[in-house]
Amino acid sequence: MTVTPHEEEVSPLAISAVEDALRAFAKALRAVQLYLPNNPIRAQSIDQTRQAFGRIWAHVSPLHIQVREASFMLDDRVVYQDVERGIESLPWLLYRDGVRSLTLMPGVEGSDLEALLLLLHKARSASSEDDDLVTMLWVTDLEFVNYRYVESNGTNDFVTASGDRPGIATHNPGELPLAVPPAETQAPGDGPPGIVRVDDFDSTLYFLDPREASYLQDELKREYLEDQRRLVLASLFDIVELQPDAKAQREALGILDSLVLEFLSIGEYELVAYTLREAATTARSESIEATVRTALCELPARLSEPHVVAQLLHALDESARPPVASLLEGVFAELRPAALEPLVGWLGSAPSSPARASIERASLRLAGANTSELSTLLEHQEDNVVRGALRLISQLATPAAVPGLARLLRGTDAKLRAEAVTALADIGSPSALQSLERATGDTDREVRVAAYRAIGSRKHTGALPRLLAAIRRKDVRAADLGEKMALFEAFGAMCGDAGVAELDGILNARGLLGAKEPPEMRACAARALGMLGTRSAVASLQKAADTKDVVVRSAVARAMRGGA
Repeated sequence: MTVTPHEEEVSPLAISAVEDALRAFAKALRAVQLYLPNNPIRAQSIDQTRQAFGRIWAHVSPLHIQVREASFMLDDRVVYQDVERGIESLPWLLYRDGVRSLTLMPGVEGSDLEALLLLLHKARSASSEDDDLVTMLWVTDLEFVNYRYVESNGTNDFVTASGDRPGIATHNPGELPLAVPPAETQAPGDGPPGIVRVDDFDSTLYFLDPREASYLQDELKREYLEDQRRLVLASLFDIVELQPDAKAQREALGILDSLVLEFLSIGEYELVAYTLREAATTARSESIEATVRTALCELPARLSEPHVVAQLLHALDESARPPVASLLEGVFAELRPAALEPLVGWLGSAPSSPARASIERASLRLAGANTSELSTLLEHQEDNVVRGALRLISQLATPAAVPGLARLLRGTDAKLRAEAVTALADIGSPSALQSLERATGDTDREVRVAAYRAIGSRKHTGALPRLLAAIRRKDVRAADLGEKMALFEAFGAMCGDAGVAELDGILNARGLLGAKEPPEMRACAARALGMLGTRSAVASLQKAADTKDVVVRSAVARAMRGGA
């Protein structure tokens, strides 16, 4: 029978039900691998999977799942994904043997479910000489499971529970398949297959042939290389979810809590991220006690406590082996707002490194979702924390931080005031630009220059009166050339023809003994006129084209070339 994908749009309730069922199926497969058939945890896990599949049919029937290398898809939506486990993941187990889709029909939650789990468990532990998963599915002939697979030659064949697998001997209609070869094909003295004879074994101590010895060696190597700690974590989560005794649940949770801190201290960030994600998934189960569910949800919060995060960051500083950036980012992505303070403080002083880049990306996501907490850090007593907050605010460009930045401009630390000006320029909101206006009268030269450049780049015309007042002040004549250029460039960027008269007076006004203004002021005025490029500005430049001062004449020539 041929099953086609759904034509109608799958509802969010259906997606949620399918996700829950596939997660329960993956946990049941893990229980089949870890526990014996008489273990109650294994039985409870399979029962929960049956219940989860039973809830699907009200939304989608049958269930047509596309198999990808690391995920299951339902109508081009990911409903189950397992990237971390690689070749040990459930999707890869089907994908590697050519299965490209599974169609599960109502009734699969009966005997077919446990049979399918046993087949997958057998396929995972099979050697290269054993049957592949497609062959086992064909032989088992599950009633409520259909599948599509890809042959090695690239052709696609849709196979149902009653279909024939190419390459397997078939039989004519009305005939039963042969369980054993005909008698005339059997060698004399051979019994039926499956009969064990003493003659089959070597009488010596070393009776394994090279193929069997190689298989045992490979299995031993795989067993030693497999990370048993992940299996321990999985068993603890199974106890929390499936064990009805609340005391046992709390005891398992306490072990998980201590293991997370232990993994952090030794730099096993992948296991920490795995534990946090599994805790969030397990907390959704209805079978666990309310206090245990609350504790599971608060596990990331306990990990986000400032002293815990500070110890983790200290371990990163002291570590001789740089951590894998993606794994580190996965841990910090699970943290809560309480972790912002130590993270921001560390970012304010840590040197550039892959670890810093990962922590900064994770901190940006955390700060973006908690801008009010980030803004309060601008009033922190430690400069490192304030600098780290300024760095994140500049990248986020959040207007919520403008009041805190304005207060920072009234502080005593000139470097922090300059960084606050940069952050206000990055934000660029009307309130941020108004705060920048006040920075034009700052007592520190670096702050004033940063404010001039920010106003000029943003073309904040509201600051023109302040810029004009700064140009007319006598103390600007004593400023260095860099500050004068920043001031005149900001003024020339937005004053328009209304400012030509002021600039012309600086460039061309003369007294009894020559020009009224010093050469640097005149050269800066010429540069501002060149930025305007209007007819009146060019006319003002032409009047100064034959000036005797070399500096001014050169500035006028450059300005006229730029204004042409």
